[in-house]
Amino acid sequence: MTSFLFIISFLLHIISFTAIFALNKQLVAAKSTNTSEIVSLMESYLEEIKNENQILQEELSKTGGKSIANPVISKEAETINSPSINKDLDNSFQIPVIDQKVHDEIEVSLPSRILKLHGEGSSVEEIARKLGCGKTEVELIIKFHEKSNI
Repeated sequence: MTSFLFIISFLLHIISFTAIFALNKQLVAAKSTNTSEIVSLMESYLEEIKNENQILQEELSKTGGKSIANPVISKEAETINSPSINKDLDNSFQIPVIDQKVHDEIEVSLPSRILKLHGEGSSVEEIARKLGCGKTEVELIIKFHEKSNI
């Protein structure tokens, strides 16, 4: 009777190890497929970007090397007035009064401008034309942003 139980246990162990090996083999195959798909996708995007860069370089050489400047948004801060000094305090230190206006310049990055225009409902072609960049670059930034929000 004991030998019968040992044989059944041995058979169950063989079946279990075979199932584990088969599942592991499927998992490794799925991972390599996903990795190869990602690599091929990135290579195709890189090739498209290279082609767009070559076209851009040719256009720039035709126009005499004029470049497109990034728009800079400037904001004026309000005049900062210092508070009056309390009479009870020691007057050896006084806060200077600033009568000049402070100018801050903020340069908005390309991805943020692309995402802003995309949020407003502009198409990829319109965004690329307005910002002077490639369609593939716009698509990549939008796709990466969507994937990071998932």
